[in-house]
Amino acid sequence: VGGGVIFTPVFMGFTPIDSYIIRSTGLFVAMAGALVAARPFLRQGIANIRLLFTGAVPYTAFAVIGALMAGYIEHAMGQGGEAFINGALGIIVIGIGMLFIFFGGKTEYPEVAHVDKFTEKMALNMPYFEASLGKVVHYKMTRAGLGLVLFCGVGLISGLFGLGAGWAMVPVFNMVMMAPLKVAATSSKVMISLGDTAAVWPYIVGGGMFPLFAVPSMIGLIVGTLIGAKIMLRIKAGFIRYLIIAVMIGAGVRLVMKAISML
Repeated sequence: VGGGVIFTPVFMGFTPIDSYIIRSTGLFVAMAGALVAARPFLRQGIANIRLLFTGAVPYTAFAVIGALMAGYIEHAMGQGGEAFINGALGIIVIGIGMLFIFFGGKTEYPEVAHVDKFTEKMALNMPYFEASLGKVVHYKMTRAGLGLVLFCGVGLISGLFGLGAGWAMVPVFNMVMMAPLKVAATSSKVMISLGDTAAVWPYIVGGGMFPLFAVPSMIGLIVGTLIGAKIMLRIKAGFIRYLIIAVMIGAGVRLVMKAISML
């Protein structure tokens, strides 16, 4: 799901640290993790370059707009703006938890019955070598127009709340545009590295980046990823899924309660 989607709501819900700093760091953490992962995905040819160039434009533009909105809310709206951010983020995080509960089963190789004219003109299909199958996988995609619209919304939420976007990008690629799951996951990581790198700058200019907090958080993410990867090999994936759901819903409820107390 990406580090930002866990990091931001947990720190905002359970610590007294200023939310603008937390959201700035959340984007920084998501960006750092995505940049580390992007190189091997691109080198192996799994991430779809054509898909990235198409989706990165609306995602990056609206992520920057979201970051600029975050700065305006922080400096112009005071306590009311802080309550809005906490409450809205709480509702979004609870919604993400519900998404994992009801729509958690993704299709590894979706079957596309019809390709619309817009998607066909975009020529997004790009075969890749699947090592586990020992062959080149050819696939089709559809509903590219709807995907681009959804990326605008995903970018806005990512920039405004400092969430990262893997939780939303993968379903858009896989369940809306019908890309194979591995293509969706790898393309998501690379696209986050593009969009969040741009979106983090308004936070830096607005004074939201605090190195003594951001750097240890990034190191913690990297160490946690290494430890988590080893643990993941020994326990059932279902347990991880339910653990994430519990954390998301718990943090979301806490954020909503915090917003109500502020108001």
